[in-house]
Amino acid sequence: MFRLIPLDVFRILLSVAILGYASWVDLKTREIYDLVWIVSGAAGLLLGLYEVYLGEMTMIGLAFPLLFSAALSVLLGRVGLFGGADVWAFITLSIIHPSRPGYPWPLLGIVSVIYPLSIFSNSAIAGASFALVLLARNIGTMLAGKPLFEGISSDSSWRKLVVMFTGVKVRLDSVRGPPFQYPLECPQGEGGGARRLILMPDINDDDAAREIFRRLEEGSVEEAWVSNTLPFLVFIAIGYILTVLLGDIALYLLSGLLL
Repeated sequence: MFRLIPLDVFRILLSVAILGYASWVDLKTREIYDLVWIVSGAAGLLLGLYEVYLGEMTMIGLAFPLLFSAALSVLLGRVGLFGGADVWAFITLSIIHPSRPGYPWPLLGIVSVIYPLSIFSNSAIAGASFALVLLARNIGTMLAGKPLFEGISSDSSWRKLVVMFTGVKVRLDSVRGPPFQYPLECPQGEGGGARRLILMPDINDDDAAREIFRRLEEGSVEEAWVSNTLPFLVFIAIGYILTVLLGDIALYLLSGLLL
């Protein structure tokens, strides 16, 4: 039977609670107060300093994962792959979990030397897997005989395939719009008859997205391709749970290929 040491029990419960709460708030409002990360990060730092005091961790072991995760998160935020809350989430997790929890070993038997890197890797896998869910849904819709690209015949097949990985086709009168949904198609010229696909919607320009939805409505378009902006915090939460229970999935697969 696995035995978790008390401090790691608190770390895991704290991480699950904060990620669960942050994911729920982000899904509802797309806004998370920085105080959420400050309080949880401070709690994690106190745990780490207490372990340093007990001699169970060194200051280098506490500081290095934090500095590495902060640098990586900020870099990904600068290039637009992370939002502000995602950056804070990874920095907070690196404070709470500078090293793997002290139970015998995850089910897959392998984690990164820099434990937060395994959380990041599994979160990326969880996010990528969602694209497969969208593809399966869209293929199911096609097999049911429903046209997915009516009025968008001018776009190439590969562009249509990309959209099938990233969006869904919904009734235009049910669209919530920014910041929850962004258009993946846009009218060409006046009216909504001929349309083209948008592979990368600009989630930083809500006014432009609303204008596209307005033009689609004026063109009497009944259904349109949209991207549902499921917050990456949800995938971070999934990635964290996978790391605790399974270990580093990417490292496990890589080690299987190399051995």
